Amino acid sequence: MYGVLMYALVGIAAELAEQLVAIETGGEDAVHQARTRVRRVRSILSVYHSAFDRDAERRMRARLKGLGHRLGDVRDREVRARDLAALAEEQTRPEAATTVGALAARAAEQHERASDDLLRLLRSRGHRELLADLQQFVAAPPLSEAGADDPLKVAKKGLKKAIRRVQRTEGVTLEQRHGTRKAARRLRYAADAVTEDFGHRAERVASAAETVQDALGDHRDLLLLARHLREAAPDGALDALAAECERRAEEALAGVDDALASIVW
Repeated sequence: MYGVLMYALVGIAAELAEQLVAIETGGEDAVHQARTRVRRVRSILSVYHSAFDRDAERRMRARLKGLGHRLGDVRDREVRARDLAALAEEQTRPEAATTVGALAARAAEQHERASDDLLRLLRSRGHRELLADLQQFVAAPPLSEAGADDPLKVAKKGLKKAIRRVQRTEGVTLEQRHGTRKAARRLRYAADAVTEDFGHRAERVASAAETVQDALGDHRDLLLLARHLREAAPDGALDALAAECERRAEEALAGVDDALASIVW
């Protein structure tokens, strides 16, 4: 597990560096890909935290969290602008198309401003130091005694704990389901990193967790879009569109319960 897990960290860190460069050069989908790599590294460090020096692991995860938030802000605004533009094109009533189109244009402007702020961050000295420290961390990871002595035991214990977190994060509110989604995402990325050690069992867990993550992600995006439409038109002019988004959000939940039930070790 030591070799496989550390190799995974090295690979993901290298991919992150590539995607961050791609953001600066206008690479397609680079923000989303960079955000995903940040989440993968943080998930591995979180689930297998017992394998690392506690302070070093926490510091690195916290620093990556800040970068992830900035990437996430840009990505979320990108998705909002994209979804509103697509919704505007679907409208057959001119007044609805005009209203939603204006929302899409405003969202696109907000996305552009957030992107400019991100570029300034990526060109800063602090960001370069973070990348250098991350490369050093994955090249020579600060292992704990348990991580050095019995890494497979640490990995199995971490995965089982991550599975329990997914299973006990229950509730039907938007934020409760968001908590379940984050737990499933963390488990997915952690299981992906050790499939060579645990084979089909880890692959099955990762696949089920991905199903939960994707479904709850679609559900959340649609509900947030519906909320945005209602807030943007308090006179109720966009209520029908919001209701349609809410209907599609409920459809996105199909199969989630079965996927959750299949997440076992």
